[in-house]
Amino acid sequence: MLIQVLRRAAGVAGVCLLALASAAHAQSGEIPSCYAANQLPLPAQSVKRELFVVIDQTTVLDAALTNALGRQLQALVVPGTRFRIFSFSAFSQGRYLQPLGSGTLEPPLTDTSVRNATAVGKLKALDACLKSQWSYGTKLAAKAVGEAIAGSTDSLAKSDVLSSLAAVSKAIRDEPTGATKTVLVVSDMLENSSITSFYAKDRMRQINPADEAHKVEKANVQADFAGADVYVMGAGIVPEPAGGGKGALNYRTPQALEALHTFWQGFFDKSHARLVEFGMPALLSPIK
Repeated sequence: MLIQVLRRAAGVAGVCLLALASAAHAQSGEIPSCYAANQLPLPAQSVKRELFVVIDQTTVLDAALTNALGRQLQALVVPGTRFRIFSFSAFSQGRYLQPLGSGTLEPPLTDTSVRNATAVGKLKALDACLKSQWSYGTKLAAKAVGEAIAGSTDSLAKSDVLSSLAAVSKAIRDEPTGATKTVLVVSDMLENSSITSFYAKDRMRQINPADEAHKVEKANVQADFAGADVYVMGAGIVPEPAGGGKGALNYRTPQALEALHTFWQGFFDKSHARLVEFGMPALLSPIK
């Protein structure tokens, strides 16, 4: 479902709200609780994963990477997941960090003692609601990601990757559920801001990770991901020059990519995160 929606790059027809959704819920964008609607207590540890998807709108994905992103999300946006989706690009150009969609997909009621003590009609209503909730939630997530991808462009002059990730980390740190925290960053990871620039003459340059880390420290950019697992997709992507014929200018050397990886490894280590995979540009394994 997510893959098909992303292929249309946000060309999603109107999504029907759950029958139980109130006007307040619809306006806030939150997914209504099936357990609350049926006056049943939530199962213990109902949220097993906090998923944060952060999309850099200065990074344009091709069809293969868009489909790969859809496959990753399809396996992640499942019952027991609370998801939050953000987009960002350049603060100075009005493309500041903004939330696009969020919601919680509740797990099924598997506790035998509770099911046996609950009326059959209420159980059927709960199970039907959870099925509808999952359908609505996956469409909501796909629509938010699709909108972010559709708004991506390589025409923006700046990209505030560091500041945006630092801002997102505060939301990650403040989530109190105790669930596994997973962060998927979709970005070329090429900073181009007042802090520093990873470009030279419109091309990705080979950076010195230690020098760049010093610039970040000097700018007082601080992040705390509270032990989250971080996956990056799209690192090192540089769009082909307009008009073509200059593909050699966009060649990224293994040394330049490794330096980029080393810088971000250090940044996430210092920010209490575990950089599990740094896709240059694709992730080679499913997110766990």
